[in-house]
Amino acid sequence: MSDDRLVDQAKAGIASGVETAKNLAGKVQTAGSAIRDAAVETGNRASDAAAKAYQQGAQAAEIVSRTTAEQPWTALLVAVAIGYGIAYLIHGHWPTTASPAPQPGNR
Repeated sequence: MSDDRLVDQAKAGIASGVETAKNLAGKVQTAGSAIRDAAVETGNRASDAAAKAYQQGAQAAEIVSRTTAEQPWTALLVAVAIGYGIAYLIHGHWPTTASPAPQPGNR
């Protein structure tokens, strides 16, 4: 009789394990669906943001083009100022006095 009882306990344990595995599989499937939905939503938002950025860039380019055509000297002055500013940022401050080069033999 103890063998039958062990078999019944083993069957019950296996059934419990199978039920736990089914529950876990359901939870994994639900989580996978949520992740997929979030990824799709993120992709949609990124696409919308890219389209909006493209439209704004095109509008800005149109404004700059029109303004440059209407006021070429002002546009040239602005371009020179921007170029000077970028050069200043890249090269920074130049030293006002150079230190003398070390002379051979003087230590």
